Amino acid sequence: MQNLTRRGYELGLINDNKARIDDPLSNWQHGKPVLLTSMCDSLISTHKADIKTTEKWVLSILEGNECDETLCHPPYLERLTYSHDKHFVSLGSAYNEGDEQEIETVMFDEYHADDITAEDLWMKVSWLSFHDEDPSLRFRFSFGVDLEEDVAADKARQTSAATLAECIFPESAVITQNQGLLNTVRQVLDGKQPDFVERILYFNAPNGGAYLHHDLERGHAGVVFAQLTGVTLWLALPQQELVTVICQFIASHDLPSSLNNEQQTELQTLVSNPKDVQAALNSFAHDALIHLINETQEFVQHLIALGHYRIVSAGDVILLPQANTDLCCWHSVLCLGDEMGEALSFAIR
Repeated sequence: MQNLTRRGYELGLINDNKARIDDPLSNWQHGKPVLLTSMCDSLISTHKADIKTTEKWVLSILEGNECDETLCHPPYLERLTYSHDKHFVSLGSAYNEGDEQEIETVMFDEYHADDITAEDLWMKVSWLSFHDEDPSLRFRFSFGVDLEEDVAADKARQTSAATLAECIFPESAVITQNQGLLNTVRQVLDGKQPDFVERILYFNAPNGGAYLHHDLERGHAGVVFAQLTGVTLWLALPQQELVTVICQFIASHDLPSSLNNEQQTELQTLVSNPKDVQAALNSFAHDALIHLINETQEFVQHLIALGHYRIVSAGDVILLPQANTDLCCWHSVLCLGDEMGEALSFAIR
């Protein structure tokens, strides 16, 4: 039995002694998560030194050191040259004062010999939450104007940003060079060859983790998440099923006392129309709904009781279909145990 806590909220216990075997193709086609156990063990062993180097960098960030300065020294300086005539050049870093979660954004150009082949690439380092006792963070790679630019419209720069991530974090090969994983991904994509883009490296810490969300993005079929160290608990289910669970829960349960009378009435009115619940979910701005589904023990334990969870240990992979709104797999993450674990999360293009 393990206690579940996230951002200061006590969410009950988890006890999982069952071996779960997911059917990759069936689950994917129905918008459900696919857990692939021990898929990465050998490659994690191969990249053990790289993972240790990354852990040291994360500790340096937690101590207040700047990322751009770290990139000026070995081994990162050498890693930015990825062939005899191709390399990335750091253009310095910036900090967006309007984004309280941002730690630092480092900008890059890509060169082939003396010619620029891709501009305005970046690595954004951010906290995962505003909670003072949650040191969870992520390194996110992309390009252009964040959250405004249609990244799917520029496959060349999207690929360059992915290459940049692999240069800085060679342990990315745990996904990209994993033949068993590639075979499974090709299976769920009807034989198509995947590209892994919009790459993120996560460190989920005790008391941290992501709230329920989706990663729907034009041009992307889904997400592959590989746990390199540590253990995480995932709550994951298709959007339409999540809407149904929310409606049934509110209709048949006493709502948690942490919701005031006005919020309870608001939620009871909301579930009279499932389309309104779906709209509220996708707004990511409905305070009462956010609190209920992410911060109350009652609802989290309800999802667990219904079987909408996966425990992802070091060496495991979880696939999350994100092709369209009907089959989009919503997901939430909690850290299990005392280890701030490293993980990779790549979009499947």
